[in-house]
Amino acid sequence: MDGWQIDTGDRRQGLPGRPFAVSLAEWLVVAVILTSFYVRSDQTQDNPTPYDLLMAGTVAIVFLFGLRFPRRLGWPAALWGLVIAGFGIGAMDALYMERVRPALMTSVYLVGTFLFFASWVYADPGRRLHQIFWAYTAAATLAALFGIAGYFALVPGAEMFTEYGRARGTFNDPNVFGPFLVAPVIFLGWKLSTAQSLRSLWMAVPLGILVLAIFLSFSRGAWGNLLLAGLVFFVLTLSTSKSYLQTMRLIAFGALSVLVMIGVVGFALSSPQVADLFEQRASLTQSYDTDPEHGRFESQARAFAMTLEKPLGLGPAQWAMINRLDTHNVYLHVLVAGGFLSGFAFIGLMLLSLVRGWRAIALDNPEQGILIVVYAAFVGHIAEAVIIDIDNWRHFYLLVGTLWGAILAVEERGGARQRLLRMPFRPARQSFSAASGFQA
Repeated sequence: MDGWQIDTGDRRQGLPGRPFAVSLAEWLVVAVILTSFYVRSDQTQDNPTPYDLLMAGTVAIVFLFGLRFPRRLGWPAALWGLVIAGFGIGAMDALYMERVRPALMTSVYLVGTFLFFASWVYADPGRRLHQIFWAYTAAATLAALFGIAGYFALVPGAEMFTEYGRARGTFNDPNVFGPFLVAPVIFLGWKLSTAQSLRSLWMAVPLGILVLAIFLSFSRGAWGNLLLAGLVFFVLTLSTSKSYLQTMRLIAFGALSVLVMIGVVGFALSSPQVADLFEQRASLTQSYDTDPEHGRFESQARAFAMTLEKPLGLGPAQWAMINRLDTHNVYLHVLVAGGFLSGFAFIGLMLLSLVRGWRAIALDNPEQGILIVVYAAFVGHIAEAVIIDIDNWRHFYLLVGTLWGAILAVEERGGARQRLLRMPFRPARQSFSAASGFQA
């Protein structure tokens, strides 16, 4: 593939060992993702987290080593570019100019992480998707343990891991902490559903920890995110099953997962503190959603009206200052910040990701299982985005980037196979290698 141009002469000639630069780059990427469990400062260049600092250095080093953007990444990159351009146009008439620069730089940085992850996964999708998601799962489990320990006051200073009686772990907000844990839950569920031995049951322990932490975040969005992602994962995995045994195993695992979740939630509800808060949170709307003057829905209506009045946008980080309340809807948030240019570009990118991801899953490929994991988590997040702003969530760009890296890799191999069908007189091995860019 053209995504990795580093000198890999030894590997391409079939000699043992991997180039030192490739191994170093993989370790750096894993280290970056391991630090993603800690998000306790504003996502701006003035207050970077360890993740941001390590990410910046890793991207520079890996591209210096020879990583290149895939040529076929043009459409998503162009749509992200239009989102940023709309922000810039709206910012020219912004009321709070001091907030424009950090917000705009944050958006550029996060889009850069998307491009990096897409390029990184595209070069070696099977290996790197697994590396990324194992590291992501480890980071999520650590964050979940902090959230659980804080909620039940098991450690000194437990209050720093909670907010308004809700677990937030090592994050600023329970509503970000909960969704951060969703993708690793789906990943562990997939690994357990495909396990070949009882030794793999150890993964049920971190799975239970993650589910409990999501529940204790009392984030209705995270609950819905997990349910939808789990449903998408189950349906797609069932529909792509290649054998009766695999189907039965998946159904059995699905039933077991439901029992585990019931057990975890039942254990949590045995605490009066948890039961009381659950009773308050277990409804579709809260008082702050429907308040006629300062409610979430009223704020969203005002944001849409402002978009019609200012079709070029207000600029990034303006609406919350003007309205004294965020939109709590990422599509409206992007629309009011960057006008119709940013809004339509962002919505177009999400729809394109849905369609291309669906088509890639339909192709028979070695990464089909983990691609379903990424796709299901992505679907859960863009659905939750209707009630919350996710445009500054680091892990969202990780999900979209890995999704596109896998999509492009799968599409390229699928295209190579289709070309082979039209070239019956050429040796199959030689033509596939030439068409796909793979080297032995």
